[in-house]
Amino acid sequence: MNFLHLLSSEAVQHIIIHCLNVSVWSSTEDQPVAQSVMFKAWSGEVFELGGELEPDVIEDSCSIKDGRWHQTHFVFHSLDPTLLPVVDIFNLPVSTPGSHYHLEVGPVCFL
Repeated sequence: MNFLHLLSSEAVQHIIIHCLNVSVWSSTEDQPVAQSVMFKAWSGEVFELGGELEPDVIEDSCSIKDGRWHQTHFVFHSLDPTLLPVVDIFNLPVSTPGSHYHLEVGPVCFL
């Protein structure tokens, strides 16, 4: 991994959380930040809502609770390639009857 980091000037990774009746990101002002997921970078730093490192959110429809699957699509683009890949995800919601989620973690593209 260190070799890829040394050869690269930037890196990109996509993570999609598919959700059914559960929210994973506080994209609106009426939801507390404590409900948002956090992502641990390869270097140990944390990507989080309102933090120094914050992922781009392409789509956030998980707040819709209508009995159908939705998704929140995160893009991690960094000019510091040592931040990626994402190695852990914190603060995922607790599943309750009728609510589920699953993760789709994409590969890292080192540029």
